[in-house]
Amino acid sequence: MNKLIEVKVNEIKGISKKMIEHLNELEIFTIYDLFYYLPYRYENYEVANIHTVNTDDKITVIGQVVTEPVFNYFGARKSRLIFNIVVDDVIIKITAFNRDFLRGKISKGNHVTITGKFDKNKAQIVASELRLSKLENDRVEPVYSLKSLKKPFFLNVLKKALAQFESLINDELPLSLINKYRLISNKDVFTFAHFPVNNEQIRQVMRRIKYEELLKFQLKIYYLKEKEHKTNLKELKVFNPTDINNFIKNLPFELTGDQINVCNEILHDLKSEFQMNRLVQGDVGSGKTVVAAIALYANNLAGYQGCIMAPTEILAEQHYDYFRNLFSHLSVRLLTSSTSTKNRNLILTELNENKIDILVGTHALISEGVTYHKLGLIIIDEQHRFGVNQRKSLREKGGTPDALFLSATPIPRTLALSVFGDMDVSSIKQMPKGRKVVKTYLIKSKLEDRLVKFIDQAASLGQQVYIVTPLIDESEKMDLENAISVYEKYKTLFMGKYNVGLLHGKLSNDEKEKVMHEFKNNQIHVLVSTTVVEVGVNVSNATLMVIIDAERFGLAQLHQLRGRVGRSDLQSYCILVSDFQNDKTQNRLEIMTKTNDGFEIAEEDLKIRGPGDFFGSRQSGLPKFKMADIVNDFKILEVARDDAKVIVETKELMINPEYFALRYYIERQIIENNELFD
Repeated sequence: MNKLIEVKVNEIKGISKKMIEHLNELEIFTIYDLFYYLPYRYENYEVANIHTVNTDDKITVIGQVVTEPVFNYFGARKSRLIFNIVVDDVIIKITAFNRDFLRGKISKGNHVTITGKFDKNKAQIVASELRLSKLENDRVEPVYSLKSLKKPFFLNVLKKALAQFESLINDELPLSLINKYRLISNKDVFTFAHFPVNNEQIRQVMRRIKYEELLKFQLKIYYLKEKEHKTNLKELKVFNPTDINNFIKNLPFELTGDQINVCNEILHDLKSEFQMNRLVQGDVGSGKTVVAAIALYANNLAGYQGCIMAPTEILAEQHYDYFRNLFSHLSVRLLTSSTSTKNRNLILTELNENKIDILVGTHALISEGVTYHKLGLIIIDEQHRFGVNQRKSLREKGGTPDALFLSATPIPRTLALSVFGDMDVSSIKQMPKGRKVVKTYLIKSKLEDRLVKFIDQAASLGQQVYIVTPLIDESEKMDLENAISVYEKYKTLFMGKYNVGLLHGKLSNDEKEKVMHEFKNNQIHVLVSTTVVEVGVNVSNATLMVIIDAERFGLAQLHQLRGRVGRSDLQSYCILVSDFQNDKTQNRLEIMTKTNDGFEIAEEDLKIRGPGDFFGSRQSGLPKFKMADIVNDFKILEVARDDAKVIVETKELMINPEYFALRYYIERQIIENNELFD
């Protein structure tokens, strides 16, 4: 146990009530909180070697002024200070803005310390900081988020606390790991983090904290997983593998190698004494649904009921039609919020009496009154669209059912290891044979006339078109296309020729379902929509996806939208329309034109957006790390993951006193976060 957690900040000698209020406002209540209130960055004032730095580096140099300073005035009360200094025999031009208070304080011959961005070609530094003396000891300075509290006062409190409670500082990491990776002690962590002398000390702090944060996170995942394995034992599911093989042989298509591998993993889980908790991820159209069907069939052969929950009624109906046709000898029923009271009551009765083999539905599957006779397998499609509690509610509908989660949003390996560490993860990367790759093009809006002709050409062949925009209504702040104006424009252009539909989030569920049904049945030829079509029906006749203002979408979202087409043997196209303003935006969008691999795109998207934005805090389960970053620190994450796996499997947390502090931390986190724990 870490003793610093027990000591309140009001026990620091000489601290005022006002200071305690300031600290509490920062959510600092204990000495543990205080020591771990780390800087969010460091200002580097370590003097640079002018001969080795590069353009755009932020550097600090000490030099002698060799020209008299000149002030130039421009704009409204704006000024520019210019002078030259010599640094290691190199003349550097210094430019500083709005430093009128320095007038008369800098003269030729003075020594100054300059911090700023360096331009090697121009031999110039645009100064962000300028000191009228040589830099002495303050070479690296921590930067905190302190609200109304001044940094000198905060550092003074830290100094007092470190002096007073140094003897209570212990290491939650065992000495064996500290020695193995040559990590600094916690005493050094707190001293170096808050009062660094040089960059090497900061580097050592980061090594220690990043590893410790990632190890604790991975330990918690493996610890929970082992707890669940111990408590969630189930009856063994017995079925004849020959029946499964015959079922697969009779499918109207051949499974890909990835599909076969994933099926084998699922069948192994079903036969295991441990409850299955598996995520199957793969691109749109990669064949996850048939894998789910094989799992449901095996579950049925073992004498159990199965269910599959989808995020929308139209997707649930699509699954219902698919499974009903595939399993003509089984009882497959559909339950949604649109199901009539009479039919709902009949379904609930038949479900409880074991007259239903597979139940397909939406959130209605977790509604009150839905009771299964012998639920053995639950499948959740587009699992990221459901919250943790919704998934948990379905699992609690009967005994210890196996759980299979499907996702058409490919998750990079970095996130899969972290977010779904408590799940087994299977990936389907191969696409079915005969599927043509969607051709993707990036164009400017000035080519709209050619785009209209392309849309007209597709529709004239009897094929259907999506046009997606980022906004519903006009925005005064953003000059972007919007769904309503685009709808009106294309409705006028194609009047009497093609039916143009409109779909957006402000429509009621019934209105959305109506529009999607009409599009699915080819009553609507051109559908203008916002991103509500990102997850939708399988309209194999849709061959053209047009995305307006494509720069407003993330790469993963663009890929999901592109996945709405290319679902048949017809050649399909995706047109990204963007008047991008910079090279960074263009390079990002061009990734879509170079690859159709959702996993590759997801990796790029993760690098650009970071883990929080990529997956969303509601779903991800990612903690807020103080220094670790699962993308940039993936090598450390892998080491921590391997260590955590060994520690849990060898029972070190339970039997080795050296690991008891870590176990206490993990169990406290689990309890505080109300996670699965007995």
